[in-house]
Amino acid sequence: MAAEGQRVRSFFIGVKRDGRALVVAPAAVQKIHRLEDLKGKLIGVSSPGSSNHQWVNYLMAAHGIKPTDFSAVGIGIGATAVAAVESGRIDAAGLSGGDHFHLLKRHPDLTILVDASTAQNMQEIYGGDVYAGGALSAKQEWLDRNPDTARRLGRAMQRTLQWIATHKPEEIRERLPEGNRSQDAAVDVQIIRWSLPAFTIDGRMPSGAPEAMKRFLDASIEKVRDAKIDLASTWTNEFLPDPK
Repeated sequence: MAAEGQRVRSFFIGVKRDGRALVVAPAAVQKIHRLEDLKGKLIGVSSPGSSNHQWVNYLMAAHGIKPTDFSAVGIGIGATAVAAVESGRIDAAGLSGGDHFHLLKRHPDLTILVDASTAQNMQEIYGGDVYAGGALSAKQEWLDRNPDTARRLGRAMQRTLQWIATHKPEEIRERLPEGNRSQDAAVDVQIIRWSLPAFTIDGRMPSGAPEAMKRFLDASIEKVRDAKIDLASTWTNEFLPDPK
């Protein structure tokens, strides 16, 4: 948005670690052993142009593979994405939200080329254990007119983080809307437990994350890559109360 000249700021960050995995489809496991083997292959992403797609582009670019060197196709998320990987019509997929755990249950030998959720892999991918996701963002003019509303939103989200941090994965799953749960409670709980370290403590922007996200977007969006962006103007912690 900043590269487009829009004054938009993030004022709450819910996630400090990436939660995506690049997996090889079981039908293609014999021919794909590393990222370089994906050149010329068909890779599933949640939707063309999505952050999931941009992430795949970013990984491939780091290994000298341009977006034109492979084909990306939208496969959705959740059960739809899992079914696409198992169908044999794609060679690999960038999955998010722990979808790879559903595949691992049915395919214990599933090849995971990249698991971005660990501190070590975050360091390798982004140059540090920093990321910024799950953001609340608004135009600066809205924030100027509605500071109390922004503070209330920030406070509510902080309380959500505090509740998550003090309850068991099983309890968290029980609070999820039915549409956000699968039929396999055990895998859902496993995914929630895996995702807990990714949440921020208080919603504040992690140090170094804006720079990491700029590098991430540079790989896919030429306008961002070429823009002179004041990163400090794209986020603020001023609407977040000090956590108790």
